[in-house]
Amino acid sequence: MRPSARSSLGSALYSSEARPRGSVAHPVFLNWGLKRSNMKKSYLGMGLVASLVSQHSLAGGLYVQLFLDDAPLRGVEAALDGEPLGSTDSRGSAEGEFSGGEHTLTLTDDDLSFPIDFDAAADEDVEVSIVFTSASGDEPQVSVRKFSAGDVGATGYVTGVITNTANAPVPGATIIVGGAGKSVTTDANGIYQVDVPRGEYELKVSHPEYKDATVSNVRVLADLGVTAQIKLYAESAAETMQLPSTALEEVVVMGVFNPMQDAGSMERFATTITNAIDVEMLERFGDSDVAAALNRVVGVAVTDSKYATVRGLDGRYISSTLNGLLMPSTDPQRRDVQLDLFPTNILGGIEIQKSYSPDQLASTTGGSIKINTKGLPDERVFKIGASTAYNFDFTGDDIISHRGSDTDWTGFDSGLRGLPRSVVNATDGGTSLTVCDPAIDPDRCTAPLEAARLGVAFQDDYNIGDKKALPDGGLSISYGDRIPTDSGEFGFYAAGDYGYSTSDRGDARLNNPLDVTGGYQRAEETISLNGYFVAGYEYGAANEVLSKTSLLRSSEDTTRWESGVDLEDSQIDSAILQWVERQFFSQAFTGHNEFEFDHGTHALDWRLAYSRTDRDEPDRRQYTYFNGNLSTSAFERRWSDLVEDSNDISVDYTIPLEWGSSNMTEVKVGVLWSDKQREVEQYRFGIRLGDNGSDLDLGLDQDLEKDVFPYYNFALDRVRLQANTADTDSYDSEEEIQAYYLTTNTELGEAWSVLLGARFEDFSQALSYPNEANGNSNELDYDDVYPAFNVTFRPIEDIQLRAGYSETVSYPGLIERSESLSYDPVTDDPIFGNPDLQVSTIENYDLRAEYYFSNDESISLAFFRKDIDKPVERALPDASGSAASGITFRNQDSAKLNGIELDANMNVLDETDYLMFVAGNVSYIDSEVELSADSIRLEGANANGRALQGQSEWLGNIQLGFDHYPTEQKFTLLLNYFDDRIFRIARGANTGPQIEDGRIIVDLTYEKMFSESLTLELQVKNLLNEKVEYSQNNNVIESYENGTIFGASITYQFN
Repeated sequence: MRPSARSSLGSALYSSEARPRGSVAHPVFLNWGLKRSNMKKSYLGMGLVASLVSQHSLAGGLYVQLFLDDAPLRGVEAALDGEPLGSTDSRGSAEGEFSGGEHTLTLTDDDLSFPIDFDAAADEDVEVSIVFTSASGDEPQVSVRKFSAGDVGATGYVTGVITNTANAPVPGATIIVGGAGKSVTTDANGIYQVDVPRGEYELKVSHPEYKDATVSNVRVLADLGVTAQIKLYAESAAETMQLPSTALEEVVVMGVFNPMQDAGSMERFATTITNAIDVEMLERFGDSDVAAALNRVVGVAVTDSKYATVRGLDGRYISSTLNGLLMPSTDPQRRDVQLDLFPTNILGGIEIQKSYSPDQLASTTGGSIKINTKGLPDERVFKIGASTAYNFDFTGDDIISHRGSDTDWTGFDSGLRGLPRSVVNATDGGTSLTVCDPAIDPDRCTAPLEAARLGVAFQDDYNIGDKKALPDGGLSISYGDRIPTDSGEFGFYAAGDYGYSTSDRGDARLNNPLDVTGGYQRAEETISLNGYFVAGYEYGAANEVLSKTSLLRSSEDTTRWESGVDLEDSQIDSAILQWVERQFFSQAFTGHNEFEFDHGTHALDWRLAYSRTDRDEPDRRQYTYFNGNLSTSAFERRWSDLVEDSNDISVDYTIPLEWGSSNMTEVKVGVLWSDKQREVEQYRFGIRLGDNGSDLDLGLDQDLEKDVFPYYNFALDRVRLQANTADTDSYDSEEEIQAYYLTTNTELGEAWSVLLGARFEDFSQALSYPNEANGNSNELDYDDVYPAFNVTFRPIEDIQLRAGYSETVSYPGLIERSESLSYDPVTDDPIFGNPDLQVSTIENYDLRAEYYFSNDESISLAFFRKDIDKPVERALPDASGSAASGITFRNQDSAKLNGIELDANMNVLDETDYLMFVAGNVSYIDSEVELSADSIRLEGANANGRALQGQSEWLGNIQLGFDHYPTEQKFTLLLNYFDDRIFRIARGANTGPQIEDGRIIVDLTYEKMFSESLTLELQVKNLLNEKVEYSQNNNVIESYENGTIFGASITYQFN
């Protein structure tokens, strides 16, 4: 994974002596600001011109600061009314004085000039700040501001990171702002921030372990941030090296600062083993959702385009959070979250923490996927976008489909597929329908004509037809702004998008000698509709309160027709018509508050959230023909609805403690309460022949709607409605977690960081079936203490060595522990729960070595091992007949997993006009499962020692990028590879498991910025179009193609 690739322009700017935050030379300023846009005075009309009041420091003072991203622009000539002021210095600054009246400030380089007119009185100060950004579609931030003498109130802030000579953050350093009477202490990441009135200040930095540093002439402009990044030298170094008299050479003053928001910083300064994807990566890779983006991360794979596997471990060993809070699931059979629901355009970044720490769930064994949505914007933003895509395999061609409702295009069913309540009431919740004379037994019998009416109460949609596959399309809009107040800033950001896409499995073949040989067609239309809103208030040096609201929807309309022969040479033709609506809603309130005490700054972080997931599957229709005749036993219409509510509260309190002459410990205590309540309702109906069923033609050539299921066939008792709902199809469940944790993060001098802590977690799970007469329920209660130890050693400036040990847990899922029979919602396979399942416990060992040979180039090598006691796996039921093809769950004896991860990125060419980089990662994962005696008997002795299900032995990624700055173009080639992995185990020593064969997926992305406002992006997805194949005993049993997709999107940003 390439950590925080520099912005396209910024890459050309940074000199080797001052990367990544050094000043930049004026030729690039001209490339960006003058040559590209030929900025004139009218362009400055976009800047904010306001009359504010402030402290009077110099009558008639003019203060100019120029920035590009987070780097000042130096060497730009400035003149006031034709009189030279000199060139902008290393901080991008120039100063001058003026008399009252109209004036012109001119910024010049070579033959190009950039005039700015202003009118000010002789006793006023004027501040001119221009912040350019190299991000696609972002305009420069231009401001011209006047301030009257003698007034106070307009403030800015000073912020930054204090590091040592090893580039490690220095927590607990004290920064005194001379002239403002304020001081602040750096946090665990060495970050500080302090609000001050506009003016010029001196910063004094002290720490018991380091030589004091002083930085003078730090000018703060109103309502803008100035960043002073300071490097401290150890006290002991004074005897062995020549130290600078001040920290001036180590200070860079910036106009934009986002500490710990780029992937490289998150990975380097994390206290645990972490990988990250930042916003720039998300935009560059072109992945539409979290699931797709995670494929790029070392050691991570995604199955079924929804579920993450981290370091070879599936969802039962992974925790996922949204803005630090737990999320409910939309899958009735699994606990893990379907990650394709989360679009990347609302994200602020993704972190994958691979080593456990006590502030994470105790089930964080493979990793913790931390999804962070966008926060408050830095400035006003207003964007609209449109996209389209074309699949070379089927767009414009016929694909199979079935009739839907008039509102399907919105992602909402109109009610066409709704379950008639009259049928539910008349069949005792879909469990019973007996056709007989009510006079005999009025409580049990339904009159024949009433039963016939119930049979046709459903919408009569069974037939499959063709339709033209339309191109994909999408629309998006976002708007946000900041509003300054007397005591802080209020901000908000809103985003919404709509998308339509189609998929079709081309050349789909089945060749399973143990099941069906033939082919099938499968087409799916997906409608996504998403909304996101964040609002918050920032005040003081580092306090904020945020409200984040997410509403994410995805609806899939699927049609499948399969035709082939089975083991007995019988012709099998079957159809599935399915509509599924998935929805995720979350309302979260979070806050960060800091409190100054004599010994340092305490921090309080709190989070409160309510989340709700819905999965509505109305009227799933499935029917099968055997040898050309409709099978009544294989005919089903199903309605299912899952609703899961989650309430979460967590609080962390952090206390810095200094001890000894060169040590500091940050103590964090926290508490978490999470409660999830799920309700699943399911109704199933079928058909059976009536007393006159022999008169009914069920042949394949008969129209189901006109010939088989009209009212007269029910009235003549040729066919009857059958209620097939089981008492266990509907269930209620509750999961509750209460946790208390303590962590200490200790800095021992410059070289060592130690994280030590423990978590007490109490987990309870209850499952009940409201339709069962005996009120059957199943409960699990488990609590334990889970310790963690992580240490980081920095032997020299750019090398970090990490080691960690932890103990974690894996709880059985809801359905896995059920005492009753249920059915897989996709395959219809019977699922037999195992109430005797036990909790799995895991010991984790981690090592990682990191070398940073520049600020955006690095290589890391990681080793990990996991010993799992009593792992729970999908297993074969000890059954015969049709039940033998079902699924159960079983504790295996043990499992061991070992792995190696190599992750590297480097700049191949780094010139003034262009940058070429290569990044890549490879993972080797080896696992062995010691099967239980029952599993060995059913799978065969040869299966003992097989790999964990869903785990690939090899994973790999390569990213090649080329940026051309003068024409503002970006090219990226992305390769992703996953090795063979077990899709499903099989019965018998000679059968072998079903394998999803490994393949390479190649994508190409291109971006062109035509102006400050207009950006074009092109994508080619699945360039090789390798077949998706499943095999068994080296025989391909299923294969299909997804097709190569060409996509284009355009974004316009309003100025």
